[in-house]
Amino acid sequence: MSNQSGIKASPALLDAFRAFTIDDDSRTLLVKIENESLEPGEIIKARSSYYDDVALLAPHVSDKEPLYILYRTDSTATGTTAGLTFISYIPDAAPVRRKMLYASTRNTLVRELGGDKITASIFTTEKDEITREGFQKFAEHAKLSQPLTEEERALRSVREVEAKEGFAGTATRKSHVSSGLAFPIGSEVESALAGMNSEDYNVIVLEIDVQKESIELAKKAQIEEPTHLHSIISMDQPRYTFFLFKHAFGQENHESFVFIYTCPAGSKIKERMLYASCRAAIVAEAEAIAGLKVQKRIEAGDGSEISRDSLLADLHPQQQEVKRAFSKPKAPGRRR
Repeated sequence: MSNQSGIKASPALLDAFRAFTIDDDSRTLLVKIENESLEPGEIIKARSSYYDDVALLAPHVSDKEPLYILYRTDSTATGTTAGLTFISYIPDAAPVRRKMLYASTRNTLVRELGGDKITASIFTTEKDEITREGFQKFAEHAKLSQPLTEEERALRSVREVEAKEGFAGTATRKSHVSSGLAFPIGSEVESALAGMNSEDYNVIVLEIDVQKESIELAKKAQIEEPTHLHSIISMDQPRYTFFLFKHAFGQENHESFVFIYTCPAGSKIKERMLYASCRAAIVAEAEAIAGLKVQKRIEAGDGSEISRDSLLADLHPQQQEVKRAFSKPKAPGRRR
C-alpha cells in the first residue's frame, strides 16, 4: 500500500527501533507523528510478565491522542510467534485530522520498520482495550482463530526459515552458514564477484532462476549514492545485492562490503521461501570468490529503503554513553 499521508519514519525512529529490537530487556517502543514525521517516543523496559507489563502503558495512553505502540510479544502467553505486536490506537475523541493522519500512516510505519518482525496487530479506538484484560481477550481470539489457509501456512514456513537464517531486519547481525539451500551460481556471477574490487562497478544484483534452480547475475552497475539502488533493484521480486560502499567516516576512508536482501511485500510465497533459504549460502560463496568479508547483512522491502544515512548508521553505530551514578562525597571523619 502506498503512503497516503506522505509521512515517513525519521532517522531517529529507525535508530531507536534498531536499538529496541536488539535489547531483550525492552518491552515497548512508542511511536508518534510529530512535525509531519514518524518519531520515536519512550522505550519502556520490561519489569514483569507479558500481561503485567501492559500496565506500564497506562500513563502514555490518552483519551484524545492517537499513538502507535510496538510491544514485545511473549509466544507462551499469546500462542503466537514471538516477535512484536503492533498496536494502532486511534481514539474516537481525537481531532479529525489526527485520526486521518494516523489511519493513513500506520501501513507505512509497518513497512518501513519491517513487517516480518510484527507477528500480530491490534487496531483499537478504545483505551480500555490496552489493558491486561484487553490483551488477554486478543490472545484468546488468536488461539481460537480459524485454521490457517495453505498460503498462510506457507508464509509461516517462510518466517520460520527467515528466523533460522538470522535475518530479523537490519537490527539482527548474525554471521554463520546455515544448513539452508545452496543453489549453484552461474559463471557470470563468479566473474562479477571476482571483479568487485575493480573500478568498473560497485554493485552486483543476483536473482534465482526458479526453473534452473541456479543463482544468476541480474545486473551490475556503478552508482554514486546508495539511494541509486532503488533504480536497479527489482520492486516486485526478491533479490540479493552486494554493494561495495566506499565512504568517509570520521577522519578515515572505508570500503564496506554490504549484503542486502530485498523482499517486496508482493513477492510470491515460493520465491520468498527460496530466497530466504539460500541467503547464508550465497553470502559464504560471495565472500570466498570476491575475497571480501561482508561487514553488514541488511534486509529491506526494496531498494528505496537504503540510503547513505541508513548505511552509515548500520556500519558505524553510535556508542551509547554510559551514565555513571553520582558518587556522594564521604562525610568528614569525627575529629578528636
